[in-house]
Amino acid sequence: MGGPRSGRLYRSRHVRWIARRPPEAIPARRPVFAGGPRPIPRYVYIPQWGLRDTAVEADRDQRTRKEILTAALTQALHLLAGALGFAAIAHLARYVLLVVNRSTPVPGWLDGVTWVLVVFAGLLALGAYVYTTVIVTRWTIITRSEAYGRHHLRDPRPRWQIALLAATPLVNVMGAALLLYEAAVQRDDLDQVRTRRRLTRMCVAWAIINVLAVLAVVTRLVAAMSGSIQTGANGLAAVVISSACSAVFARWLAGRLPAAFGAVVEDPVPSRRWVAVA
Repeated sequence: MGGPRSGRLYRSRHVRWIARRPPEAIPARRPVFAGGPRPIPRYVYIPQWGLRDTAVEADRDQRTRKEILTAALTQALHLLAGALGFAAIAHLARYVLLVVNRSTPVPGWLDGVTWVLVVFAGLLALGAYVYTTVIVTRWTIITRSEAYGRHHLRDPRPRWQIALLAATPLVNVMGAALLLYEAAVQRDDLDQVRTRRRLTRMCVAWAIINVLAVLAVVTRLVAAMSGSIQTGANGLAAVVISSACSAVFARWLAGRLPAAFGAVVEDPVPSRRWVAVA
């Protein structure tokens, strides 16, 4: 009477067992959002996920320092040629005015205009000459450094010595030629005969230009101290000739100086070719 009864009641088809979670294991209900547009998410920092908008970098100059200085050298020589040509025209106008003034009086304002034009042209030519001299000196330094670097050597001349030989007036008549000849000897890839011929022509022309410039300066100084109209006209004529010749030389040198170190030795082409016959 005290023991458990038979389990027949639990196996009855009228009884169904249902498993339920304990109350503490039942998850809370999710809040139901009302209909309508949802708020836009905002970030207190810049998200690092997703696609990145990388700015396209501008095309960088891929040229070497030697190529940049070569282009600057060509531009400087063309600028110098233009400035010297303008100076020649200004001095020519002043010369014509002095010649006319020998027999016919000229207005004072015209005399003042031509004088101002001559001074302005002279200063412009001087500035262009200084700028071109700096570029030529830098180009000479990099050319020599590249030539000696082909043999894993350093330039035996310090930079101050190269600047002294290449930039000092009258000294650079022989100094610039010496520096370029030394650089050409180190270039085994150049046609030495053609390179020396080109450098010789440029050096001879440079020496003639310097002689004309010295004569023009001396004649101009003598004319300024004499006070004579005829002597002043002669001084202006010398300056006109020197400026015109210098402009032509600068224009000619712009295409010759960089090309002097570009005469690469070409492989000889055989005069007879052998063709295999099947």
